[in-house]
Amino acid sequence: MMKVGAVSLGWSGTPLPQVFEELSAMGGRCVEINGNTERHHGLPLDQTTIPQILTWAKEARLAIPSLSGYCDFAQTDADALDAEVERLLSTCRAAALMNVGVVRAFVGDVKPNITLAQVRPFLVAGFRQACAEAADLGVTLGIENHGRLINDGPALVELVDEVNADNLGFTLDTGNFAWAGHSPEQVRVDFAAVLPHVVSVHIKDGVWTADGFGFVPAGEGELPLAWLLQQLADRGYEGPVCSEFEGSEDFREGTRRSIAFLRSAVQDL
Repeated sequence: MMKVGAVSLGWSGTPLPQVFEELSAMGGRCVEINGNTERHHGLPLDQTTIPQILTWAKEARLAIPSLSGYCDFAQTDADALDAEVERLLSTCRAAALMNVGVVRAFVGDVKPNITLAQVRPFLVAGFRQACAEAADLGVTLGIENHGRLINDGPALVELVDEVNADNLGFTLDTGNFAWAGHSPEQVRVDFAAVLPHVVSVHIKDGVWTADGFGFVPAGEGELPLAWLLQQLADRGYEGPVCSEFEGSEDFREGTRRSIAFLRSAVQDL
């Protein structure tokens, strides 16, 4: 069965023991820890702190199926690309120490005077290098549909196919296709395209308005989340479905309602 939880980033500024306690009280059973723990939770993620973090998670009855890594492979300089690969691999090494199997990755975002065609060879090279080293660590990379450089389901699948690594898939952020301007019809196309490659899921919901796409708690918007969860279940997906509430109302209340919806939806599958 899929594991319902949340991403720790929303609790930025909160110590991890408190994050774990609050998430568990909401009914969460897993947590994706943001790889930049020193910035967001006040401690580094390294071999000296990992045993204590694992103890805190166990005490809160939370699994840690994934970490949020960072990288920007949309580069035109080999040295800059190497630095970004190393940034991502630093989180992969922490994941290996924690026996965590999935690390979220980014493609990168748009930059002035740089086209996708210019950076695409660097995207492919970066992911091939990162995947090769991550494989040795027992880690799978999950590209998140993030930003505006490549935020299209079929285009992301083309990239993954070109990299051609067994340990590369997607961290599907359910709200980001709509946030990038895709219509309800196109979002379903995006979801269907990436489904075979999903290794982790960040759950957002929202509504289309004249001003764009506005985020609301999961189950209270217009995204086909129940359909998506059923499709994942039909494919045998048993990974995390982590709330990542980014709406305008209180984060904790929005997260609590999102987790309640997800628990019910997963139990009904």
